[in-house]
This record gives sequence, structure tokens and C-alpha cells, in this order.
Amino acid sequence: MSAHDNRPAASVRFGTGGWSVEKPLTGSWAFADSWLEVDQTDDPSFFVDVRDGTRAGLLERARRDPVAWFAPLNLQAGMRVLDVGCGTGDLLRLLAPLVAPGEAVGIDISETMITEARHRHDGQLANLVFRVGDALALQFADASFDRVLASQVLLHVPRPEIALREIARILVPRGELSLTEIDWGSISIECTDRELSRRFTALACDGLRNGTIVRDLPAMLRGFGITDIAMQPEVVASWEPDAFQTWFVEPSIRHFVRAGTFTIDEAAAFLGDLHDRAQSGRYFSTRTTYNITARRSPVASP
Repeated sequence: MSAHDNRPAASVRFGTGGWSVEKPLTGSWAFADSWLEVDQTDDPSFFVDVRDGTRAGLLERARRDPVAWFAPLNLQAGMRVLDVGCGTGDLLRLLAPLVAPGEAVGIDISETMITEARHRHDGQLANLVFRVGDALALQFADASFDRVLASQVLLHVPRPEIALREIARILVPRGELSLTEIDWGSISIECTDRELSRRFTALACDGLRNGTIVRDLPAMLRGFGITDIAMQPEVVASWEPDAFQTWFVEPSIRHFVRAGTFTIDEAAAFLGDLHDRAQSGRYFSTRTTYNITARRSPVASP
């Protein structure tokens, strides 16, 4: 599946009267290339809303105690930190005071995201900088950052090995990195029709460029001289519709109808069943996020 699919497309809407055809979709959905081309979609603000909706819980936890949240990175005052794919920059704003007077830099390929990040920052922290940048060609000198973060970025980039090589290149010897990725091949959204559940997971994973990248990361990191790799899985289980339902499941179903991998009847049955399960206390969905920390070898040569 691709955001560049030129086949005739129709979006769908589920209302009290059932499903109906609306105007064609024109790209505002996060499959394949869409996250790399946010600024070229019909509604770039959609992606800002997706980030806000899906990361609200995580951000709230980080705000309660930023020191504890970022403890795995062993941050110290004076360090230079880079957030690759920073989006709206919310987490980096919490991190920046912990390394002041060191610099906290956020880059994103989307001008829309960087504009929003700058708007939310509004110059409040002197050591916080946002700029447009590409993970595949980081415009920074070798060994210029003490810490690098990348959250749900590698699943989107065309050549994740190049992004990892770039990250290793700009890390100082013994510098540490933090990667966060969901294993999209193991997400679950329970439907009474198990075939539809299995199809949803398969299509969602395959529709992303690197949906199971987390499974390859340890070997890839070792290949670039990254050692001391630790992986901490975190399973999120939902017993009622949440942000995952609103911002991922429902838009995915619309995308699958557009792509012809779900019929309108199947889509109606799937979402209708999720609604019924929620009403009767049988709703169930899960996704597993892997938080990975590692360190560049003192003799690494990416």
C-alpha cells in the first residue's frame, strides 16, 4: 500500500444509517510514504493531531517526572542531545532543561511539524533548537552529540540502515542512544470475526514501510559499533476504545476500503463489532512498544 496509489479511491463514513461513499481520499493517512510527505498531503495538520492524540498518555507520564522518565539516558548538564523525527517537540521541551546549558536539538523532515514545535516552544528555552532535517543525511559533524533519540521514526524511513549509520556517526564514543518502535506485526484488535482481526493486523503492518523493524534493530546496531543494547518491552492493553482506536484503527479501515483490501461491508462489520464489544465490555486491543537503549563503542567507525 502506498500514499502514491493512483487507483480510483473512495473514503467511507460510518453513521447511524451505515456506510456511505464520500469524496476521494487524497493522502492524509499514515501509511507508507505519508509520514515522509506530511507537507504535501491534503491536510498536514492531521498528522499533528495524530501525534497529539496517540502520545497524550506518554507525554503526561513524562511530565510528571522528567528526571525519572529520561533516567535511562543518564543525562548530565552540558550534554548535547539530538531528537531525530522530533515532531512537535513536546518530549524534547521536557528534556532540554536537564542538559542546560548543553544544547537540545530537534529535527524533522516536515516543515509543518517544525513550525508547530517552534510555535509551542515560543523561545522559552535558550538551549532548545528545532530545524528541518533528514534522518538519512544528518547535517552534523562526526561525534557531535552525546545522546540521540528517535521515536517511531525508523519504521518510516526508506533505508533504516542508513539512518542508523548516521546516528552512529554523530554520536561521541560511548555516546548513548534511545530508540522507540512498535512491533506492528503483533498488534491486536479483537473482532468476533477472527479472519478480519488477522487481516487487519497483517495489512496494518505491511502497509508501513518497516512495520517489524524492531526485530532487526539489535543486529543492525551491532553492525555499526553500537553495544550494550537493552530492550524493554511495554505492552499497552485497552479494554475500551481509546486514541489507538480513533487515530489508527478507524483511519486504517478507511484506507483499506480505499485500497480494496476491505469491502465496505467488511469494514462496517468490523467497526460495528468493535462498537458492540465495547458496549458489552468485551473490547480488547494491544500493542507492544520496545524501548531500546544502547551505547556507541569507543572504537566504532560507522
